[in-house]
Amino acid sequence: MKSLVLLPLLLLLASGCVGYRVGSQLPGDIQTIFVHVPQNNTEEALLENDVANAFLAQLQRDGSLRITTEDQADAIAFIEITGFRTEALAFNPANRSQATEYRLHIDADITLTRANGNILVQSGTLSGREVFILAGDLTSSRRTALRPAADDLARRLVAAITEAWVQ
Repeated sequence: MKSLVLLPLLLLLASGCVGYRVGSQLPGDIQTIFVHVPQNNTEEALLENDVANAFLAQLQRDGSLRITTEDQADAIAFIEITGFRTEALAFNPANRSQATEYRLHIDADITLTRANGNILVQSGTLSGREVFILAGDLTSSRRTALRPAADDLARRLVAAITEAWVQ
């Protein structure tokens, strides 16, 4: 009986996606990628290393493109880190001016070009985020959220260059 009730609901939900599929937005001849060290336009020292490591790891997990040297690459990725900020989310009830929970944001743009310089993909600003609890000082606590925020940004950057909804 439950399946008779759920079947029409599933059909209704699925009908909204008829004709769409997730596919690659990259041309078929783009198989390899070289990634330049990200340009860090923030005051956060060495942020480009965390973003680069997360992006390379995500590219490997995704498997759509093989990482190679610049002279062998079909495409070249340029990442520009444009923002690094902390946002207070929750406050101590006894002292409303003291934040206890924060969200870390890392913002970046990505441009993917062919080896000859022609632009394939140019994203708008993408943001990686991670929530963290204040434990000790803000700098140390923020450091614990840096890698997860960079990983979240990397997932978004890779999706921006490899995935597209096509009809």
